[in-house]
Amino acid sequence: MNRLVRIALLLLVVLLLCPLLSGCWDRKEVNDLALVTGVAIDQRDDKTIEVSIQIFIPQDSGQGQSPGEASGGTGTTFVQSASGVNIADALSQLQMKFSRKIYWGHAEVYIFGADKVEHGIKEDMDFLMRDSEPRERAYVFVSKGKAKKVLEMHSILERNTSEVLREMAVNKTSITSSMAHLMEMLEEESKTALLPWVELLQAPNQDDPSKGVGYINGTAILHDGKLIGVSDTRVTRGILWAINEMDNAIITIRPEHSDGTLSVQLLRNRSRIKPVFKNGEWFITIHVNCKNQLIQNTTDINTDQSSKSLHRIEKQLEENIEERIYLAIDEAKNKYKTDIFNFAGAFHRKYPRIWKKHEKDWEAIFPQIKFTVIVKADILRPGMFSTQQSK
Repeated sequence: MNRLVRIALLLLVVLLLCPLLSGCWDRKEVNDLALVTGVAIDQRDDKTIEVSIQIFIPQDSGQGQSPGEASGGTGTTFVQSASGVNIADALSQLQMKFSRKIYWGHAEVYIFGADKVEHGIKEDMDFLMRDSEPRERAYVFVSKGKAKKVLEMHSILERNTSEVLREMAVNKTSITSSMAHLMEMLEEESKTALLPWVELLQAPNQDDPSKGVGYINGTAILHDGKLIGVSDTRVTRGILWAINEMDNAIITIRPEHSDGTLSVQLLRNRSRIKPVFKNGEWFITIHVNCKNQLIQNTTDINTDQSSKSLHRIEKQLEENIEERIYLAIDEAKNKYKTDIFNFAGAFHRKYPRIWKKHEKDWEAIFPQIKFTVIVKADILRPGMFSTQQSK
């Protein structure tokens, strides 16, 4: 009897495990999918938007999927567009132009046209974050002019223009933001988001205007989900130093009382924001501590580790970084009148009760904040010798 019970229990366990062995019941065959490599979202008119997708072309399926609005590409991709009142509506129109199901899971680049961002992107981000296919780690950009034009360019170096922007974002030479990070910024206390600003770059020695890429050339500043301005690369560097996002930089200075220049490469950096509320006044101190290596010296200055000249160079380097940060602060206060650094979040975390009392007045408070920037820049690797005559 005990043996029969054991056999019955064993059979019951096997039967219960059978549903788990059913395989990939929800699988999607690659041959049934149109793989999206990049997405562009533009404002068509006051009521409709245009969504363009860059589609990967399988090697054995020819050069096109369908006629109509298909354009651009590099031989491995092409661009298809459709319009609608929102992304969901435009996507349904796009799907009707394909024999395969559009699959967003491989898209790592989402580009918004400047006109679209001026109208606001919160509703678009709502769709992208709700849908299960778009990657939250995909990079987001804002383009000068139509975003569709960026996808239609013919990249010479990379497989497609989406890959170009993705590589630029990975290198972290400027502001970068994923979809998840963008949503976080839009929900922060300052309601301000920073996105890389993309412009078209013509390929050298090419007469074809479609030969080229989009490249990052500044920062798009959004407040409450809408574009309010674009900062240049110099201001962008100041922003990166202030918010602890500076990871890859080469700084060139011209030492005083000497001909030539010195260039240093950033090895590592740590920036901290210290908020203080005292006697009804708001103060922010930005501490920057960076380590660098000297990579070129065209002066006659002795850069030996023990020399006084090296300390003077470090001092001038600190002043250079301070100048960039103060420039970014000045533009934020006087030009954009927006807390692009999210200092509001720093005050909220340190003084939650005071913040709750003044939260609604933050836009008026921000221009009145008193700022101090303290930079400590060390040159750890000055080199063993100089090609110039040493002093």
